[in-house]
Amino acid sequence: MRSRDTFRRAIAHIAEAESFLIVPHLHPDGDALGSALGLYHALKQIGKTAVTVVSHDSVPEIYRFLPDWEHVQLEHPHHTTYDLAIVVDQSQLSRAGKHERLARAARAILQIDHHMPLEPFADVRLVDTAAAATAELVYRLLRAMHVPLTPEIATCLLTGIVTDTFSFKFPNTTPRTLRIAAALQQAGADLSFINEQVFETRSFSAVKLLGLALSTLQRTSDGAIAWVAIPRRAFEEAHAHEEETEGIVNFVRSQRGEQVAMMLRDSPNGTVRASLRSRGKVTVAQLAQQFDGGGHENAAGCTLETSLAEAEMILVQEARRWMESST
Repeated sequence: MRSRDTFRRAIAHIAEAESFLIVPHLHPDGDALGSALGLYHALKQIGKTAVTVVSHDSVPEIYRFLPDWEHVQLEHPHHTTYDLAIVVDQSQLSRAGKHERLARAARAILQIDHHMPLEPFADVRLVDTAAAATAELVYRLLRAMHVPLTPEIATCLLTGIVTDTFSFKFPNTTPRTLRIAAALQQAGADLSFINEQVFETRSFSAVKLLGLALSTLQRTSDGAIAWVAIPRRAFEEAHAHEEETEGIVNFVRSQRGEQVAMMLRDSPNGTVRASLRSRGKVTVAQLAQQFDGGGHENAAGCTLETSLAEAEMILVQEARRWMESST
């Protein structure tokens, strides 16, 4: 990314546009939602009135503390063409799900992301793989635009950074990340409150699902790979939704001596979704890409169109092979 030129072009597109579509990725996490809603508030702040945020999936309960989360729409007006689609936290537009066509139909597309690009779909690509979160890039864009940071904007963006750094525990946390986080705190974001909402507040059904998930915990004989596999019956027993699996993989990752952690779960559409985490030099993003997934070095995800048992076997085998090649 040629930083100054790209920021100037992004700002020019925003200044010229009158209608905006903001699109986070499928199964949105804290960074996708925080970045989208941070932009929503910022555009409103500078007098842009026609701003729509759409998502393929609903906002998970743990992120419903974000200011104006209820403005995230699952559906959109038909036959609408937006001046500018802002696609956040996704390296390929298929990750927009059912809203991909609407985003492609916009008069211009601005991509804001920190993943390795997989598809050149945007007119302006504000992409920096060194950023810990997409929210970092949104912050830098708003600073370049001289948008005053309100507590609402700051809360959204700090949530994005907190979730993608696992509250500054992941190695993607840089000095710039911490400086931006400090600036967002000064602007009114409550770090303690965000951490409590994201990491320490769960519904009864989510906690029950956690117990059922951990009861399936397995690991390889050397302890380097550990995983849980959550069948549909566990969701039914806990009366839980798929979004309530958020954070379970981090419990799996916490074991001493482990290098790769995986959480697999049966999805209602008959596929198996996998969340991958790693330590050290093992890059799970490249592992996920073998199954048309993606992510970061130490945090990624993918979907397999197979049974839970077969997905378990395939991923453990591939993780072992990938670890051997990485070392």
